[in-house]
Amino acid sequence: MTEDDNILLIGKISRKRLDLASMLDQVTRKTRDDMQADVCALLMMDEQGQVLSLKSAQGLTQAAVNAVRLPKDRGVCWRVARERRPVALPVAGDDPDYFFVPEAGENRSASMAAAPIIDEDGEFIGVFYIQRHQGGGSAEADAQALEKVAGKVAGAIRAARDFERQVEKAQSMSELNNTARLINATNHSELILSHTGDCVRNLIGARACSIWLVEGERPVLKSFTGQGVELPGTLTHVVEQALRSREIINIPDVTNEVVFKGLTSSARASLTLAPMVFENKSIGVAVMADRKTPKEGYYTAFTGEEIKAFKDLIQTTTQALIRARTHRMLEDALEENRNNMRELSILFQLSMAMQRAISLDDLLRVILSCVTVGAGLGFNRAILFLINESTGLLQGMIGMGPDSAEDAGRIWSQSDSRPSEELVGWLLERKTEGPPSAFDSMARSLRFSITGPGASAVIRSVIVSKQATLINGVWDMNDTDKELHHALGCDQFALIPLIAKDNVQGAILVDNKYDQKPISHMDMKLLARFAAPAAWAIENIRLLERLSTVSKELIRLETQMAKVERMSTLGEVAAEMAHEIKTPLVSIGGFARRLLNEGLKKEETKRYVEIIVNEVERLEKMLRNALDISKGVSMHIESADLNGIVEEAINFYWRIINENQVETVLSLSRDIENVSMDPVWIRQVVINILLNAIEAMSTKQGERKLTLVTEPAPNRKGWVSLKISDTGGGIDMMTQDDVFEPFFTTKPHGTGIGLTLAKKIVRMHYGDLEIDNKPGVGVTFVINLPCHMIPGSPAAV
Repeated sequence: MTEDDNILLIGKISRKRLDLASMLDQVTRKTRDDMQADVCALLMMDEQGQVLSLKSAQGLTQAAVNAVRLPKDRGVCWRVARERRPVALPVAGDDPDYFFVPEAGENRSASMAAAPIIDEDGEFIGVFYIQRHQGGGSAEADAQALEKVAGKVAGAIRAARDFERQVEKAQSMSELNNTARLINATNHSELILSHTGDCVRNLIGARACSIWLVEGERPVLKSFTGQGVELPGTLTHVVEQALRSREIINIPDVTNEVVFKGLTSSARASLTLAPMVFENKSIGVAVMADRKTPKEGYYTAFTGEEIKAFKDLIQTTTQALIRARTHRMLEDALEENRNNMRELSILFQLSMAMQRAISLDDLLRVILSCVTVGAGLGFNRAILFLINESTGLLQGMIGMGPDSAEDAGRIWSQSDSRPSEELVGWLLERKTEGPPSAFDSMARSLRFSITGPGASAVIRSVIVSKQATLINGVWDMNDTDKELHHALGCDQFALIPLIAKDNVQGAILVDNKYDQKPISHMDMKLLARFAAPAAWAIENIRLLERLSTVSKELIRLETQMAKVERMSTLGEVAAEMAHEIKTPLVSIGGFARRLLNEGLKKEETKRYVEIIVNEVERLEKMLRNALDISKGVSMHIESADLNGIVEEAINFYWRIINENQVETVLSLSRDIENVSMDPVWIRQVVINILLNAIEAMSTKQGERKLTLVTEPAPNRKGWVSLKISDTGGGIDMMTQDDVFEPFFTTKPHGTGIGLTLAKKIVRMHYGDLEIDNKPGVGVTFVINLPCHMIPGSPAAV
C-alpha cells in the first residue's frame, strides 16, 4: 500500500466513535507499523499550555503513558510546539533540546522525527513523533509523513479530547464539591486541614501536601500529609514569597530551578504553592509536591487543570478556616460573656451587700464573707488590712476562714447550700457567733511596716507600687516576708490593694490553704474587680462616720452663723444707706442754704423747695424699701417709663455733672415699651452707676463723656436695654471680676456696696447687669430688663 493509502486508513480510525485513549493507541500503532518505526508516541498539551503529557506510546514502557510530562520549554517536543513545524533529528541525543526520560525506555542514539498536531482552526493539540533505533529511513521524510498524519487526525483527537476534558471536569467538580462539603461541615481547623490534604493527595494526585498559616508575621507549618518526611525549612523562603505576591507559584522542575534554590530536599520533581488570601490579606500558603504517576517512584509536574483545581480547593479551605476562626472567636466571646455575666452578677450582689452595711465593722465582715463564701469568690481564707492613719502601719482588721480542714468542710457545706439569689440577705444576716476564731484573732494581731529596711517586700510591693501580687511559693518571698509566711502557714497566697481616690487604704489577702486549689489569673482578675468597689465602700463608710462625728458641731455652728448672717445683713443695709443718703442730703443742704439768701427770686425759691421736698420723699421711700429688703418684703411693681427715670436722674444731678465738666449724651429710644418695675429702686440703680462714672472721670485728664442709651434688647424679644458708658479709663483687669462683690472698693471713702446693691436690685426684677470693660478707655454698664413680670413677685435677693 502506498503512503497515501496508509494515511487514509489512519484517518478512518480517527473517525470511529472511540474514547480518546483507544483512538490514540490505534493511531500510534498503525503509524508505527506503516512507517516501520521502533517507537511512535503522541503527547498532548494541557488546557493551560504548561505541560506536554505522554498520552499514547508504541515501543516505549507502557507505564510511561500518562506518567511522563514534559515541563514547559523542556525537550524537542516543546520546540515543535513553539515553532509549530516538524523536526527531523538523525541522532536525537545530539540535539541540545533533547530531554532524555529514561523511565520511558527511550534510546539516545535513535533518530527522531516529530510533527505538531494542529486542527483546522489553528489550535495546537500536541506532538506526534517516531524514533528509529538503527537510524533507517530518512528523518526528513518521516517528519513530512507525520505532518500529513497529524493533519488527518487533529480534528478527531480534539473532539475526543474536549469530550474527555468535560467528563474529567465533571468528575473533578463532583469530587471537589464532596470535599468542599466535608470541609464546610466542620468548624474545627484541624479537620479542615486534614480534609484538604487528603483531597490534594487523592484527587489531584500530589505526593505530599503541607499547609502553612501566618502567626504573627511568620508562616508556621500547621499540617502535613503524604509520603516521605515533612517538608523542611528550605521551603520557607518560597512560602514567604507566595505570601507576599499572593499569586500561584508553580515550579515544574525543582532540579533545574534557578530562582528558588535548594528545593530538591523538599520535593523530588515539582512544587506548586497557592496563597490563602481573604479580603486581600494572606493568611497562609498551601503547598503540593510531586505529581504521582502510575510508575512507582516516578513523579512529574502538575498540569494546568490540576493547578486550577488546587487553587479552587485552597480558596474553599481559606474561607472555611476564616469561618472556623470566626466561629471560635464567637464561642470564646460567648464563653467570656457568660463568665463576665456570672462575675457581674456576683459583683453586683456583693456590691449591694456592701452598700447596705451601716458600720465599718459590718462592712468589713460583709467584704470578707463575699471573698470566702462559695457563691461569691470562693477563697478558703481571707484577711482584710487597713492602713492605720496614726501609726502608718498596715493593720489586720478582720480574718475570715476555717481553723482546720474539718472546720472548712462544715462551713462550706452550709454556705454552698445557700441559693445565689439569697446571697445579699445571707451576707448581711451572717453573724459570727461565740468567741473569735483562732484565724480571726491571728489576723487582728498582725501589724506590718510599709516602708523602711525591715518592711516586708511583698507588703511594700502591694502598698507602695499599688500592684496585685500572687505568691506561688517560698521562692517568691525573701527574709523580710518570714513573719507573714509563718503567720499564714501557706506557701501560695495573693494580696490585692484597696485603692480609692488613687490612695491605698489597705489590702485583702486570700489563700486556698485547705483545698489547695491554685489561684489562677482569672481568680486574680475577679478579685481585683471586687477590690475596687470594696475600697470605695470602705472610703464611704469612713466618710459617713466622720460626718456623723461633726454633724452636731455643724448644727451648732449653723445656728450661730444664722445669727451672724442676720447681723451682717443689717450692717450691710446700714452701710449702704449711709452711702446712698449722703449725696441727697448734701443736695438738700445746698438748696436750703440758698433759700437763706434773701436775694433769691420767688420762682427760684419755689424750685429749690420743690427739689428739697422731692428728695426728702425719695429718702423716706428709700428707707421704707430698705426696711422691706431687710425683712424680705417684696417691692412695689408698676409699669414705668425707663426713659423718664433716666432723664430724672440726669436732671437731678445736673449740678454735679456741670461741676465735673462732664459732657452728657442721651440716646433714648422712643420704641421701647414700659417696664414692670419698682421705679424708685431702678432710679437708684441708675444713680449708683451714674455717680460711679462721674467720680471715675473726675480724676482723669482729657475727654469726660457720659453716654446713656436705651433700646430694645438685641435678640431678646420683650426686653429693654440701658447702657451707661463713661470715659473714666476702665477697670483694672485684675479687679474686674470683683466689682460686684460686697465691700469691694478702690475709693478711699467708699463702702463697696453701691454696685452690689445695684446688681441685686436688677436681679430682683429678673434682669441682668453686665460690664463691657475697656481698660484705658472706659467702661459700659449694660442693664437688661424684661418688659413684663408678675406684679408683686420679684426675685428674692
